[in-house]
Amino acid sequence: METYLDETLSRLITAFHILHQHGVLAEHGHISIRNPYNPSTFFTSNMPAILVASKGDLTQWNVDGSPVAVPYSGCQAVQTVPKTTEHYIHSCIYERYPGVQSIVHAHNLHTIVYGLCNSYGSLLQPSYHMAGFVGSQSPIFNPADHFAGLPPTHPHNFLINHKHLGNALARSFAGADDMDGMASVPVHSVVFQRGNGFVTWARRLEDAVYRAIHVSRAAVIQSMAMSLRCDTDLEILYLNEKEAKDCAETINRAFPPIWAAWVAQVERSGHYHNELKARRG
Repeated sequence: METYLDETLSRLITAFHILHQHGVLAEHGHISIRNPYNPSTFFTSNMPAILVASKGDLTQWNVDGSPVAVPYSGCQAVQTVPKTTEHYIHSCIYERYPGVQSIVHAHNLHTIVYGLCNSYGSLLQPSYHMAGFVGSQSPIFNPADHFAGLPPTHPHNFLINHKHLGNALARSFAGADDMDGMASVPVHSVVFQRGNGFVTWARRLEDAVYRAIHVSRAAVIQSMAMSLRCDTDLEILYLNEKEAKDCAETINRAFPPIWAAWVAQVERSGHYHNELKARRG
C-alpha cells in the first residue's frame, strides 16, 4: 500500500509542476487527489506549485473539511487551519460527488475574465476539439450570493474558506436534475468563480490536469477570436452540442503519450524537483 500511495503522491507533485509550467497555476491555485485507500480523505498543498517537492509539502484532509489528525507518513500535519486556505473547494466537491477523484482550482488571467459576467453561465464556449468538455453553459459561481449565510465577522474576500461557501460551490456543478445531490459525478465539467478563476474535476488526476490546461487554452482562443471578430462581419463557429459531446467522450483526456510528454517537459526544464520520484529513481 505504501509504495502505491507514494506513487500516487508523486503524480500529484508532478501535476502541480505541469500546471505551473503551462501557466495554469502560479503562486496561487491547487490540485488535489482523493486517497485511493480511504476515499473519505484527500491530499493537496497550499504552497505555490513550483515549490511543491515532497510529502512534507502535502496536507491530508477529510471530506468534511477537517484536517486528518494523523496524516499519511511524511505528509504535513495541519495544526491550525490557515484563514486563507481554500480546501473547502475540494472537500465539499469530494463529499457531494463520490466519483470525483481529482480537482483543480486556478485563476490564471485568461480564465478570470470568463467569470465576470452578470449571468448564470459563462461566455466561454467549446471553441476547438480539445475542449469539447467545456460545454455550452458553464455556470458562474458568485460567492456574494451566499455571503449572508456566513458568520457576521467572516470577510467577504471571495476565498472559499468556509464550508457554507464550499457547499454552495459544489451545488453549482449540479444540473437541474441533481439538486438532491444523489449523482456520483457533477453534470458540469467546469465552474467559473466570479473574481476567483475556475474549478474543474475528473475521474483521474491526469484528466483533471488535461481539463485545467485546455480550459485555459480555450479561454485564450476564444478571446483572440472575439477580438478578431470586431473587424469583420463573420461569426465565430463554436462546436455544436453533438460535436462537443463527442469530443468530450472520445478524445478529451490525457492519453498516456500526452501525459508522458508533459512529465518530460517538467523534468527536462530543470525548474522542478520531485523528491518522491528521485527517491524511486
